[in-house]
Amino acid sequence: MTRRTKLLIGGLGLVAIVVAYLALRPAGDRIAFDLVVQLPNAKDRRPNPDVFSVVDATLAGKRERAILTKQPSRIKYNITVPDEAWLKFSLGLLEESWTTQGDGVLFQVLVVSGPENVELLSLVVNPYGNPSDRGWQPLVLDLSQFAGENVDLVFNTYASPPPNTERDRNGDAALWGAPRIVIR
Repeated sequence: MTRRTKLLIGGLGLVAIVVAYLALRPAGDRIAFDLVVQLPNAKDRRPNPDVFSVVDATLAGKRERAILTKQPSRIKYNITVPDEAWLKFSLGLLEESWTTQGDGVLFQVLVVSGPENVELLSLVVNPYGNPSDRGWQPLVLDLSQFAGENVDLVFNTYASPPPNTERDRNGDAALWGAPRIVIR
């Protein structure tokens, strides 16, 4: 075997090792939909598009790109859910809200599939009344039951916890931190 043939075989072997490594290494999450970037294309933004802004918010020293709203709101995205999809995001209230007397914000995530509304999350974040809420609240929700379906993904905020969801708007500066649909 000539030296040139040996080098060619060695080079092909090295390429095969690199390809195998890239194919078999543990992969991180792949972002299928970045919902911050997609905000202007949302199917519905209530009460009107002007109540939403995209901000870089820092809570307890951790920075996230986020959607901010300072009043009760709804964002609805129409998506086709990929296989092995998860919804990843964080919830929080701006740091200025932490010392403003109030009863927090109720965050809700729904999936509307045909006539069915499926509540994936209902959570009150109240950094004034609950110091452990002073920071980002990271969440991951499984969307696999909707794989392949065209659905509406709905993000709601309410001014107060139930039953009086419109009662107290003090300090309600709600953040949806880095909402995205990932494939694991």
